[in-house]
Amino acid sequence: MARERTLDVEKFRQTLEEERDRLRSELKRIEDKAAGRDRLHSEQAGQDFDEPGGDAATETVERAQSMAVGASLREQLDEVLAALDKIDKGTYGICDSCGKPITKKRLAVLPWATLCKECRSGLSGM
Repeated sequence: MARERTLDVEKFRQTLEEERDRLRSELKRIEDKAAGRDRLHSEQAGQDFDEPGGDAATETVERAQSMAVGASLREQLDEVLAALDKIDKGTYGICDSCGKPITKKRLAVLPWATLCKECRSGLSGM
């Protein structure tokens, strides 16, 4: 007799919504800083960027780093939004590759997981 798996989908929804909100907030902060709209340093950032030498170079590097971090956060936000969409469609917790359930343990660690452990392992071996 096979045990039926039950997921506390609402618990995962809450976790994913909190992560979505955190990521959006962090992205806004990073984008504001990269655009020179950082409230704490906005005047100084503009002045530093216009100065010759190290300060302008440092600001350029910091902006590039912020953009890279922002891209990573946007990718993670897309994954979180996709997981929330799967909850709405009733497909949350199902592996995109093999169609088998993703373990509760894996979802607890990575609530936006789209692959079961076996399929994920198969990808890393390629």
